[in-house]
Amino acid sequence: MSILDHDNDRSDRKLREPDALDPERILPGAGDSKGKARRLLGSLPVVTFVLFLLILAITGLVWSASHWKEGVTVRKVVVSGTNILSRKEMERPLQVFIGRRLDKVDPDEIRSALGSEPLIREMQISKELNGIVRVRIAERQPLAATLYQGVRMIIDTDGVLVPDNGISARFHRLPVVYGISGAVPAGGGLLHMNSEEYRILALILDAFSGSGYAALLLSEIHLSSANQSWFAASGSSIRFIIGNEGNFKEKLKKFEIFWQKVVAKKGFDCYSSVDLRFREKVFATEPVAAPPAPAQPSSKADKSAGQVLTR
Repeated sequence: MSILDHDNDRSDRKLREPDALDPERILPGAGDSKGKARRLLGSLPVVTFVLFLLILAITGLVWSASHWKEGVTVRKVVVSGTNILSRKEMERPLQVFIGRRLDKVDPDEIRSALGSEPLIREMQISKELNGIVRVRIAERQPLAATLYQGVRMIIDTDGVLVPDNGISARFHRLPVVYGISGAVPAGGGLLHMNSEEYRILALILDAFSGSGYAALLLSEIHLSSANQSWFAASGSSIRFIIGNEGNFKEKLKKFEIFWQKVVAKKGFDCYSSVDLRFREKVFATEPVAAPPAPAQPSSKADKSAGQVLTR
């Protein structure tokens, strides 16, 4: 046999020898066991049985928790989320629930106990198995103050009118709004501004909130349905006409420039009105001069007039 034939025979034997690294060769039947497990778990009766056990366990837990909760009583009521309202004042009417069985506490009863407070926008009530009832309050956020039908009110961020009750005094630089033509019932004895007037007011106040220092000067806003809405700055009697539409932010930029270059130099009452509604232009109206007062007669003339009248 030649050397070439001998080498070919050795290579043929290597090809016929099992691969020492093949796991199927080392562990015969390993692939078959995996396949059996997959077939076993994939069968419908086994899956059904497993699901039945899970449902049975969950049902048992729910039953145990419900029976355990029947013996739990309310030991504390916690109110959170208050900023304007007093937390203690809100918790006081809820003390009647302490000692009551937890499962007998109706969330609607809690809402009724606090329902007379107009500053509450919404409530979230949760009952914990340790006997604590939590009441999370979301308050109405003041946007402006107003005088509606002779009553001082607060306008919140939803356009709802809420009795002031000293709230405006707690907020610095809360603008006063005039010209509200009407309001509609909003539920709970509250009123809601006319939707169109509130839309205009919200746009104007949003522009002020994003301005440089115009918001620091804002004193009051007068709404008008004839595209004549205007505002006044603190310490000035000038009417700055801003209208009911358009880019309010651009109008406020013109106001800030005019205030710096004109009003600050000529005086806070140098004009009666400044119209900001026109693009790239500002129209200012000077105040009308008051007519001169009639001259008073002299004392001699009074005496002669008196003499004439007595004749």
